[in-house]
Amino acid sequence: MAYIINSLGEQELFSPEKVYKSIIKVGAKEEVAKKITKIVEQEIHPNISTFEIYKIIKKYLSEEQESPSIKFDLKYAIKKFGPDGFIFEKFIKAILDELGYEVVNNVIVKGKCISYEIDFIAKNENLKSIGECKYRNMVGQRVDVNVILKSFAVLDDIKNNRLDHDIETIVVTNEKFTEKAIKYANCKKIKLLGWRYPLDGGLEKIIDENGFYPITILPSFNKNHLNLFLKENILLVKNLTDEKIGSLQECKINKEHLNNLKKEVEVLLNN
Repeated sequence: MAYIINSLGEQELFSPEKVYKSIIKVGAKEEVAKKITKIVEQEIHPNISTFEIYKIIKKYLSEEQESPSIKFDLKYAIKKFGPDGFIFEKFIKAILDELGYEVVNNVIVKGKCISYEIDFIAKNENLKSIGECKYRNMVGQRVDVNVILKSFAVLDDIKNNRLDHDIETIVVTNEKFTEKAIKYANCKKIKLLGWRYPLDGGLEKIIDENGFYPITILPSFNKNHLNLFLKENILLVKNLTDEKIGSLQECKINKEHLNNLKKEVEVLLNN
């Protein structure tokens, strides 16, 4: 069996089971997943990267099932928000808004020692969270324990300046956390939300189960239009309504292009 190069640049044994599960996870039919897994097994070579494997899967999946093929791009679609984390913060706000939170981005909060710029504050009837977004533009980057140490220090200082201590902190990322980061966060009761973490409800699972797909996941999306979509509060695919399409046409975006996007929205959300 061949060795491949994973996203951390390390060698690992190729796993047909991982390929199969990744295809099934996006809603592909069992026979499609088996067929593509067999193709990947035939096309790989020693030290092929996981990104090259992704491209092989994407190529054949797009020929078989359109909706799963679009969903398969989720991780890379979020990376199109880069290179900085500003739009990712807005994306997380859009998700939390949909989940019923009252969310404000970029708030200055006083601690006992100094003041802090918080990426977001989210409230609902039972909970108030101060949140830090750690956007990673490169595949394989991890959020390490130093980020969590800082988050705990900020929370501790803020709590020491408040009469109410009913406040928590959460760190959100589009990538994975290191084992030390997870261990420290669990010890200090800091919430983490990232790629495949928590195991029963990571960021990708919340997105998929609720249809909170980023607008950048649509195959016809032009990244040059991203700021116009942001201005119209269209960061989620589900926000691309007929009314919003009318507003985008006024921004001189081609009508045919917008219609193509709308068709892709219907394929993605209705299959």
